[in-house]
Amino acid sequence: MLLITGATGYFGRHLTTALAATGRPFRALIREESDTRALAALGEVCTLVKGDVNDPESLLEAFHGVDTIIHAAAFVSFQTADRDKMQMVNGEGTANVVNMALEAGVRKVIHLSSVAVLNRRDGGPLVTLRDRWPEERPNTSYAESKFAAEREIWRGQAEGLEVAVLYPTHMLGTGNWGHDHAPKLWQMAARERGFYPTGTTGFVDVRDVAEAAMTALDRDQDGDRFLLNAVNLSWQEAMSKIAESIGAKPPSMKVSAWQSGLLWPIEMLRAGLAGTKPIITRESHQNVQADFRYDGTAYVEATGNAYRDVEQTIRYVGKRYLESVRTS
Repeated sequence: MLLITGATGYFGRHLTTALAATGRPFRALIREESDTRALAALGEVCTLVKGDVNDPESLLEAFHGVDTIIHAAAFVSFQTADRDKMQMVNGEGTANVVNMALEAGVRKVIHLSSVAVLNRRDGGPLVTLRDRWPEERPNTSYAESKFAAEREIWRGQAEGLEVAVLYPTHMLGTGNWGHDHAPKLWQMAARERGFYPTGTTGFVDVRDVAEAAMTALDRDQDGDRFLLNAVNLSWQEAMSKIAESIGAKPPSMKVSAWQSGLLWPIEMLRAGLAGTKPIITRESHQNVQADFRYDGTAYVEATGNAYRDVEQTIRYVGKRYLESVRTS
């Protein structure tokens, strides 16, 4: 039996949809407060089981009879105030998944990691899987928490689990348009604020990441590691293409690193006085101003899977966004 953590999240919803399309039965780990309507719509192929990555006893019960876990549960934020929560969910939660998987006799864990845990340097060479451990402290609290999770996964392998790990770059796809992850880029483009940061990063269709998880499942090779990246784009290029996909005005005003470095403390003060979350934080500033480029070709060579064209993905998501606006 297969079990998915994070099944109601952004990536999880794409993965569970893809799994259901193949008719492969699975369990979806859900919390009491989870919105399970999308999972319920998948039919009998999906069995809901209650549990929480920060409740080890609930995991032990949910993992009973499970052969393989795809661990996608995570908390993503670039708010400094969320550091402890990310460590709890991403770091401690993954430790709990590993411990209870070992206790329950689970054979394998496929982990959704992040390129943030690799040894990448601002302005440095293309990042590959050879750049395994960061030489410098990760530049965000999210990266620190995912690195903590990474250590737990490989500890699990040392203690008897088979493992596979996926390292996606920025995942693009449809979803909850109010979410803090990729779909929000289209909401931001619709506001036509006109600013863009100077950084560069990698992008991949979220459906390709779901396909990679299923490929790791089918290959069933202990130690599989896949860096998933279709293309590297500057934020100006990416934001312009996203704006074009919904007929919005593309950004035209560059915000350099030193400018956003001055802006984020002011924004933190404004948000504190207003009682809202800041739009720009130290960590989001560092993330979007960095020049990180990734090489995802090894995955294609190892599996024969091709990446979707990211420009087509952007147009597809843009069309879906406009449909959602018209029907809301």
